[in-house]
Amino acid sequence: MKVPVGWLQEYVEIDADVQQLADALTFSGIEIEAIHRLGLTCTGVVAAEVREVTPHPNADKLRVCRVFDGNTEHQVVCGAPNVAAGGCYPFAPIGAVLDRGKFKIKKAKLRGVESAGMLCASDELGLSDDHGGLLDLPAGTEPGTPLETLYGEPETVFEVEITPNRPDCLSMIGVAREVAAVFGTTLKLPTPVVSESGEPVASSVTVAIESPEACPRYTARVIENVTIGPSPAWMQKRLELAGIRAINNLVDITNYVMLECGHPLHAFDYALVADGEIVVRQAKPGETMTTLDEVPRELSPEMLVIADRQKPVALAGVMGGAGSEIADTTRTVLLESACFTPGGIRSTARRLGMASESSYRFERGVDVNGVEWASRRAAQLMQELAGGRVRPGVVDVYPAPLEPRTVTCRYQRARTLIGTPDLADETIRDLLTAIGL
Repeated sequence: MKVPVGWLQEYVEIDADVQQLADALTFSGIEIEAIHRLGLTCTGVVAAEVREVTPHPNADKLRVCRVFDGNTEHQVVCGAPNVAAGGCYPFAPIGAVLDRGKFKIKKAKLRGVESAGMLCASDELGLSDDHGGLLDLPAGTEPGTPLETLYGEPETVFEVEITPNRPDCLSMIGVAREVAAVFGTTLKLPTPVVSESGEPVASSVTVAIESPEACPRYTARVIENVTIGPSPAWMQKRLELAGIRAINNLVDITNYVMLECGHPLHAFDYALVADGEIVVRQAKPGETMTTLDEVPRELSPEMLVIADRQKPVALAGVMGGAGSEIADTTRTVLLESACFTPGGIRSTARRLGMASESSYRFERGVDVNGVEWASRRAAQLMQELAGGRVRPGVVDVYPAPLEPRTVTCRYQRARTLIGTPDLADETIRDLLTAIGL
């Protein structure tokens, strides 16, 4: 797991240098495998608006773009699949430098057409390894804005190894809790607040859990009137530093909250879920579905699915279905926050030969009582970053609520087990309290 230190500092004050912090985390049981310095590796790159896109006269896969950098229009030849008129993308004009000074942009001629610069993907800027298309800059970005203004300076990122017995550390907040415990500082948690209006969610959404042993809890919220677009630069940067490709504001929010608190979420296009009906059940013999990676999947009864009244719409805890995914036309979101037991998720992922950030966390176990917080946090961000209106309430099906367990800690026994005879009772109590016990 990749942990951007700047993001970590949102939840805990860190009065230590990078090496001291790494040593402290290792001491707590979180192994630091590598320390990276990641961020922009370019200079002279600015935001630019693509005003016109026309076919290249000599190449089917290339486009000729008219690009405005805030002062001047340029002709740029581009082969990215997502370039579109009206889009705002990183533009490296003649003289800009990429790849830490190794590549300087010069005027070029591509298949007989002059190109005065280059529109850039995320990997060409040093922000990630993704080369699936141009980096969509946030809505409202002014042409001519330097990329340094949007994405800031490079940041330190820890690559950490979390042991299977510590799923509570598979998040920024989880790692921050460890830091707070080691340094004796205070953990600062966000308090999600949403403003609700409209018809109650329960009037248009139903949830039935037919396999409670595999899904002990499922919640659904509805957010209306959303506007799909790029996420703000700060969110894009945090996701990219953590190894997640930015897609659009709604999908990015679900990934952001998962990385923040460790609880996976999924967003459906409400209009594509028949009658707003959610059924958590085992797959039926012979059922198929196409997942978000556009791969048709043959399902078997051992697999847990999320279905509407007509068909499966997601592989529970593993991946959503292409038939209900968030698209540019989405206006209403059905937000899933649920708890799936590790065994079923592990079995489905292995049988289909697929894995995801969600399945990785569910296979190791998530906190069933963290479901509602994650849902509320995502709803808050969808309201703030996508202009959504959050419908009142949440459909929360929780057949057998889990009560907190009481564990007796004998101070002398603890001292004997860890070989620290001088450890004070108060210190033991404070350390356990600091990690949430």
